[in-house]
This record gives sequence, C-alpha cells and structure tokens, in this order.
Amino acid sequence: MKYVKIAAFLAAMTICSAMLAACGENTSGDTESETTSSAATTASDVPAVSDNESTASAEESTSESGDDSSDTGEEAVSALQTAAEAAIDGQDWPAMAVVSSDEKDFIADFFLLDADNANYKELFIFQCPMSANLSEIIIIEADDVSSAKADLEARQKKAREQDAFYPDDVERAGASIVGTEGSYAYFIMGNNASDVEKALETSLK
Repeated sequence: MKYVKIAAFLAAMTICSAMLAACGENTSGDTESETTSSAATTASDVPAVSDNESTASAEESTSESGDDSSDTGEEAVSALQTAAEAAIDGQDWPAMAVVSSDEKDFIADFFLLDADNANYKELFIFQCPMSANLSEIIIIEADDVSSAKADLEARQKKAREQDAFYPDDVERAGASIVGTEGSYAYFIMGNNASDVEKALETSLK
C-alpha cells in the first residue's frame, strides 16, 4: 500500500514539474514575441529618410551657411574707383589704395577735405600708401562742383607747399591737375597727369 502511495505521489510531482516547465517556456516565448513585435513597431514608426531628402537637407544647410558668410564679403567697387583705375591703366603709376571715408580725421588733416561735407554726394580718394611716391586721384561728385573744385585746389596747394619733399614728388605736385567734368571735380597728382586726366574725363562722362 505504501508503495502505491509513493508511486502516485511521484507521478503527481512529475506531472506538476512538466506543467511548470511548459508554462515557463510559453512565458519566455511570449516575452520574446512581444519584444520582437515592439521593436518592429518602433522601427516602423520612424519615418524613412531617402537619399534625396538627406542631400536636400545638406544643401539647405550649406546654403544657409553661405548666406551668413556673404555678409562678411568685400564691399562692391564704386563707379569712381572703376573710373580711376581705368584712367591709370597702362600708365607708370605705383600700386594705389582706397582711403576709407571712415578715416575722417586723416582726410581732414592730410587732404584738407571734410568727409561729411553736405555738398559732397560722393568722395573718393585713391592714394599711393608709400610716402616716397606722392601720387593721388581724388574725385568728388557734388551738388556745387565749383565749391568742390575750390576744396581740391586747397589740397593741391598743400601738396605743392608742404607734402612734396623728394625731387620726383616736387615734380608730380607741380604738374598736378584740378578740373571738373559734369557733376564731378577731380584732383590728379602722379606721372603723366595730363594723359590720366583725358582718360578720367572719358570714364566720368
């Protein structure tokens, strides 16, 4: 009788163990299935980005960057600078530099000109930065051209009496020219000033 009970107990334990094992496998399988399904759903929720869209985004970023850099680009060359450069083209002139209109004190002290003069519509100063070569072209577009011409005659006088030290500078200052063309007054001091004047007048017309 004892053996029968023990056998029945062991059979029951075997059945319970088998059921528990089966439940554990099903639970694990369900978990793995749910995890796989969740991962698939998450991946499907993320919109796909095509190569074209990626390229377009990169180009847009580059374009925006280009717009920012364009703000720090060089200022456009003025028409008066173009005229001056054309006038000395082919002449024996040194390298010239534009004097910024922001250098008001220097313009007033050296050139005797008021950068804020209400009569001036535009003031352009082209100068050789080397002190040993006194070469200049100054062009003023003005409402009253005769008044602007008088201002340039004062600059010419200072160049001849104070600024010319070397023999070549004395010669250039002595042969310098003040003139007008339409609404422009100009001062030319440099090699072949008369030839430069003719070319400048043509450019200003």
